[in-house]
Amino acid sequence: MRAIVRWHPVLMITAGLMLVLSLVHAAGVVLDDTMYGQTPNWMKPLKFSVSFTLYAAMLGGLVHLLESASGSVERRVRVLGTWIAAALWYEIFFLDFQALRGTQVHFNFRSLFDAVIYESVGAVAMATVVLHVLLVAVVLKKRAARPPVLLALKLGTALLVASALVGVLMAFPLNGEGWSGDAVGGHFIGTDVDHDVVPGIYWSSEGGDLRVAHFIGLHAFQVLPLTALLFARWVDSRMVWVLSAGYTAVFAISLVQALAGESLFAPSPPTVAAAAATLAATAAGAVWAHRTRPTPPVPPESGHRSDPTPTHL
Repeated sequence: MRAIVRWHPVLMITAGLMLVLSLVHAAGVVLDDTMYGQTPNWMKPLKFSVSFTLYAAMLGGLVHLLESASGSVERRVRVLGTWIAAALWYEIFFLDFQALRGTQVHFNFRSLFDAVIYESVGAVAMATVVLHVLLVAVVLKKRAARPPVLLALKLGTALLVASALVGVLMAFPLNGEGWSGDAVGGHFIGTDVDHDVVPGIYWSSEGGDLRVAHFIGLHAFQVLPLTALLFARWVDSRMVWVLSAGYTAVFAISLVQALAGESLFAPSPPTVAAAAATLAATAAGAVWAHRTRPTPPVPPESGHRSDPTPTHL
């Protein structure tokens, strides 16, 4: 455990504490009957603390990967990691603070105080994305892993940035409600906050929900590099391109579906057709990448053959 903490002490301790905090948030979901629309008031802090646990641990592992490859402490990366951890704590503090007040952080313009909290948390979230890109850029420049892992890291980060832009989109009024009122913006399209949701995950079961695409894009940073790392025997750069293309298509389909005011759980025929085509194309591409993968060279045999040439005249 101590060896893992040394990967990046601030990030790894943050991951551990966020995990503990997620248990507190889960208790809040069960014990506090305060609701925001049809969603428990503590559900958003719970989702964020679980996500931050995975994210901080992934970044800590990335720092360890870089330093193992370079053989030295990478101070720039460690500073970037510390700033990212501080940003995560800033966000979770105000998520919990507002939940204790019985309200929400996001899209909250009920008072000047609430608006300042929301805008500051949004600014810190975007700053976190910039810091993340800088950290990943150092890892890519140092070539700290195999080419397929680096490619997956690059493409996963691109999707993470795209997901952050979906978060920016949520800040705009998309349901025609304008810029006035207690809440400006939101992740629901074609419905309001009091509509039906899916139990457990609390995504919209009636209209569009931008959180689906936001979730898919954010976690590409974990899914794609870990797939390339854990399944290195089967995943080369070609396979990474295929899987990333399929993942990006799923992200795009979920985004278009939400913008059309369509629930993930009630897809239209065009959405079903697009999903089926994506699945078929990704499967075909994976088969092609596997069959055309270069065969690794056979290592030369050890030892020396005796020279058959006679040494006598």
